[in-house]
Amino acid sequence: MTEKDLPSSSNATADTTKLQGVIVILTILIKIGKYLPWIVLAFAVGNMTVAVFYFTWWSSMAWGILNLVLAVGGFLFFAQLVRRRKIHRENYLYTRKDDAHRETADIPQERKVRTAEAG
Repeated sequence: MTEKDLPSSSNATADTTKLQGVIVILTILIKIGKYLPWIVLAFAVGNMTVAVFYFTWWSSMAWGILNLVLAVGGFLFFAQLVRRRKIHRENYLYTRKDDAHRETADIPQERKVRTAEAG
């Protein structure tokens, strides 16, 4: 084997540094995803207040309408995020045992008796 075939320590250090960088970036993305509905809500409220200022103090109808549209879009997006989070939370409440129990609980009593007699 030549020296080119063996991995150098500087190459391994560079790979470790890259891996640590990826881990840091993923950690930041997970935190942003965790608080995304509240971030969206904050921007929507901010756009709504800016729209009110444009309509009242700054007397600019076009910028007020633009900020109002952005605020309404932010509120709709917030509602979708919260609804989607509730759906996923309900799906993850059940384990496999609970799913099997739920499936058999919906079967009428007659079918349960027939399958017990057949088995």
